[in-house]
Amino acid sequence: MDDAAFSQLLLSEEDLEESFFGEEPSAAYDPVFVSGDASGRAIVDLTNMLTHGTHPETTHHASALFTNIVGSVVFHHVARFGSGACRQVYQELFAAVRDCAHYRMGLNDGVELDIARVAVEPVELGDGGFLVRWLSAVDHFRIETAWVIVPADDVLSFVNARVPDTSEIHRLARVAVDRVVDLTGTS
Repeated sequence: MDDAAFSQLLLSEEDLEESFFGEEPSAAYDPVFVSGDASGRAIVDLTNMLTHGTHPETTHHASALFTNIVGSVVFHHVARFGSGACRQVYQELFAAVRDCAHYRMGLNDGVELDIARVAVEPVELGDGGFLVRWLSAVDHFRIETAWVIVPADDVLSFVNARVPDTSEIHRLARVAVDRVVDLTGTS
């Protein structure tokens, strides 16, 4: 599967229940660790690595970003790894999330977010994954986000959503993992 075919694994505007618009992922994100738990640095480094496909064992990667006029955001990253690295990256990300109570990160537009972990729970998708809920604060604004990270064989799917309906992250993650299974034949 080449990179163009691999991008078919991404969520699309049609998968989203609200009206969203696709954007260039790297233009909006590229966080940097500012302060907080050391595991926060690992989270930032690992999410950047997934976004840009820079892990040495990455064989394919793709990212999508969707926004809408009411402020909802959906990021989706998929990466295929060689040499068993998918499980290793998943475990590193899970350990960092589990160990991180809070951290501060900066975006490339100069905004800094204080981020606190609210909850971590397992999800029964792919080879087993997890959901983490975060509360981010910027000045007097509070932003709730949720991530679902799921390995399926050698492909890691990462859905990051800021949407009002908390069940939507589960639906999007299921769509994403089902697409990986359908298009790659993984289980």
